[in-house]
Amino acid sequence: MRILITGASGFIGFHLINKLLKNHEVYGIDSYSNNYDISLKKERYQKTVKDNYFFFEQNIRNIKLPNVKFDLAINLAAQPGVRVDKSKEYLYRETNEEGFIKFCNFCIERNIKKIIYASSSSVYSDDGEEKFKESHTLLRPKSLYGKSKLENEKYASYLAYKEDISIIGLRFFSVYGPFGRPDMAYYSFARSLMNNEKIILNNYGTMARDMTYIDDIISGVISSFKLITEEKTKFKNEIFNLGNDSPVMVVDLLKEIEKQLSLKAAVIHAHTNNESKYTHADITKAKKILGYKPETSIDIGMKKFLEWCKKYERK
Repeated sequence: MRILITGASGFIGFHLINKLLKNHEVYGIDSYSNNYDISLKKERYQKTVKDNYFFFEQNIRNIKLPNVKFDLAINLAAQPGVRVDKSKEYLYRETNEEGFIKFCNFCIERNIKKIIYASSSSVYSDDGEEKFKESHTLLRPKSLYGKSKLENEKYASYLAYKEDISIIGLRFFSVYGPFGRPDMAYYSFARSLMNNEKIILNNYGTMARDMTYIDDIISGVISSFKLITEEKTKFKNEIFNLGNDSPVMVVDLLKEIEKQLSLKAAVIHAHTNNESKYTHADITKAKKILGYKPETSIDIGMKKFLEWCKKYERK
């Protein structure tokens, strides 16, 4: 199959493309935005080069590709994270909302009838104590990032019926692993520890996150890809949680990293009110329909990440 992927040099895009290239032809686009170290994005690209991979440095708001037929399009491009400098908050609207609409318009113009897009656990409300369930948990995001992802979901639902296409939205839960985003807590904790720098710990580390290892996420995306491309697939619009169903307190995550690096953190405490108190994925639906089964525990996943991190950060 021929597949289009946006955010191709991003964390999830990099791992997904390298998996898909074993059996498919992939067209990737990425704008190389400076939301974090561009050199990391370019290194991901260098490790993705294959004969059946065609890369274009483009903005999602202005996609221009050769006139070829695509079997599937996957949107991973976004301004990530719940915390950015105020001067960059406009990117949530420009990239995540307007960019997603432009991506969808491109798919309609090219007659692409199968679409998968990245959503986020940030769309959920954390007012209750229960797991986040696709059909029951209140959708009330705290952050501009979460709000932009919820807008994507609303637009996808509208588009699926208006244009008679099949769409899957994937709510990712705290994805981590090698070649991950440096702005994520687990990565910044590890880097600061190795460089003997102080660590800012928001809300005393009392927030809990459903940390999900990258290999498990990619497995879920591949299962979604198989489902949506089956000839018998008749659904219009589906949303799945892809998480680990095992939240970890942020302070305990830091302790795990300290333990594995045999280092002790110097902590500065801070407060933030735009992050969820906890995330906890109910993955019953993904298990039943996608056969999704996360297999990586936090200690094993962090061990794999830290082995990579030691080599990459000190090369």
